[in-house]
Amino acid sequence: MRRFGLAATMCLALVTASCRTKDVRTVLIYVPEMRNIACSEIVVRAVSRCIGVVTSKVEVDLSRRTVTVSYDSLVTALKNLEFAIAEAGFQANEIPAKEDAARNLPPECRGAEKN
Repeated sequence: MRRFGLAATMCLALVTASCRTKDVRTVLIYVPEMRNIACSEIVVRAVSRCIGVVTSKVEVDLSRRTVTVSYDSLVTALKNLEFAIAEAGFQANEIPAKEDAARNLPPECRGAEKN
């Protein structure tokens, strides 16, 4: 009986130790309308508001028009990040920008076709 208790305790310890509490992933999001620093600040602010984002690991590459984001996938999903950017007025990967938000962007962040 004593061995059974010891085995049960060991199994419980293994199961508890193997439970993940974080799953930090890093993704690259293409933001084609992100043209300058003003645009990038809006995008960074949008993804930084998402719960689970590691704000110190949000990086912008204006020349490639991408933003790299590290986030905890147990808390949020890539689609949440893309939709946050779209809600801020920019296309994110295949998610189109929300039209109302795109119209309210500063002039330097709107394309000629949106003026």
